[in-house]
Order: sequence, then C-alpha cells, then structure tokens
Amino acid sequence: MTEPQTVADTSVGFGRAEMAYLVQLQETAGSLASASWLRLDAESGSQDLISAGLSSLIARGMATVEGTNVEFDRRVDIVAYTLANATRWTQTDLLLNAQSGDSVLQAESDRTTLLFQPRTMLSWFVLPQDPNVSVEAAQSLIVREHLTKNPDGGVRIRSGLNRSPRQLLIRKSPQGWTYAVAQGDLVGAEALAQSQEDLAAALAGFTSGTGGN
Repeated sequence: MTEPQTVADTSVGFGRAEMAYLVQLQETAGSLASASWLRLDAESGSQDLISAGLSSLIARGMATVEGTNVEFDRRVDIVAYTLANATRWTQTDLLLNAQSGDSVLQAESDRTTLLFQPRTMLSWFVLPQDPNVSVEAAQSLIVREHLTKNPDGGVRIRSGLNRSPRQLLIRKSPQGWTYAVAQGDLVGAEALAQSQEDLAAALAGFTSGTGGN
C-alpha cells in the first residue's frame, strides 16, 4: 500500500509511453479519469506503447521485474497509486491571452496529492504537493503568482473526477480578484475576492462542487 507523500519526496519526469504504462496498471474509475485528464485514452490501450513504457522505466532504474512481478521506485509507486485511486482532478489553465498559456494539473487520491506539469510530446513533470499545505491554498498561490506576473491574463479552472463544461474564471482586479463560474459559454455572475483567504474559499467552493460565487 502506498504511503502518503512527505515534503522529502522528490519530483520526477515521465514520457508519454511511461505514463501510458502507469495509467493502465489498474482498471478503476480513477485510472479511466486519469487517462482522460492526461489525454492518454488511446495511448493507455496501445500494447506497443505500454511495453515501451515499462522498458523505459526499467532502463532508467525506476522499475525492476522478477518473473511476473514488477516493483517500482517509491516515486513511481506514488504516481501509479494516485492515477489508479484519483478522486478528483483539477486543471488550472494559466492564460496569457485568449490564444496562449500554460496548464497545471493536480490529482488527489485518498492518500496523495500530486502536481502534473506538462512538457513537450505529452511528457509530464510530476511533483508531490506539500502535505502541510491545503489543496485550495496551493491553487490560490498558483493563481495569485500568475496574475501578479500577468495582470492582463486570466485563469480558467476545471475540476472533478471526470471532465465537465463547468469552469471557474478568474482575473485580476484593483480590489483583488474577480471570479465567476461558467457552464460552457454561459458565464454566471461575477464576485470579488478581496483577500487571499477569500480567493482560497472561492477555489474550495468550486472544486468541492458547492459554489464558487
């Protein structure tokens, strides 16, 4: 059984084939959702890619095989556990304008919380979230840092076990941060978060499905 991660855990990068291998290890609601959020639905069903992923992990010293038994480096084990047991994914799109930006994904399980930063060619840099920091506080920090550096930009957040058209839109305002919940193209009433605590509360309400404005 995977143990909860600690601050001492280190980050690690995974290629497309490696992630495809890890996401298909268990057929669960969490793993199916993980494949969708990571855009690996087709890849996780490709036996050639799955075999290449395992071979790559072995070559990197992150997996060992004895007969039919596969053992992982602890960092890999945490990622595999989180993918299979995910209870919620949150995608934060850090927008510079309507056409460009970057994304960060956050996966939560009953024992772990990981951040997935996309790289080129469907590769991912994965790092554990500090267990002493709440999920909404970590999200709030990402939002605040992005909008401080890019005051004319915006943030779009989607959250849940499975993808849906519901999203939270956030932008900087002179008094703090303006946010609104949207269902697809239909944007709801705007509200104002005047403090870090207000912003964290809005994020918590949105990701829990209880509100957001």
